[in-house]
Amino acid sequence: MPQPANLLNTIRLVRGQTKVFHVTVKTCEGRAASLSGATLYFTVRESADSAALIALTSPDDGIEITDAAEGKATVTISSTDSDIAKGCYGFDLWVELPGSPPVRHPVVKRSEFIVEETFTTFS
Repeated sequence: MPQPANLLNTIRLVRGQTKVFHVTVKTCEGRAASLSGATLYFTVRESADSAALIALTSPDDGIEITDAAEGKATVTISSTDSDIAKGCYGFDLWVELPGSPPVRHPVVKRSEFIVEETFTTFS
């Protein structure tokens, strides 16, 4: 079973910015979790029970499993995805492992996702 990462994770980005980050899913024993056949889900919400403002999944929607055997993936928040109002939101990342039925585990439990206004340059 994957082990949740540090519960104090924070993602900061400028509104409309593309942000790429790399994750390694680990078991509760600290070993890399196999992502073979797994699906990853990344969501950003105003509150835990509100609709997702950003919803990314693997394999074809913003999350790429780059090394399934080593539990590695890349999450890409596009400039279109991050074009949301300035503010503090929550994000989480989950893995769904194959099985009957499939089983979901948290990789990063609800953490801060901060959107800042775009930078303005003056000449």
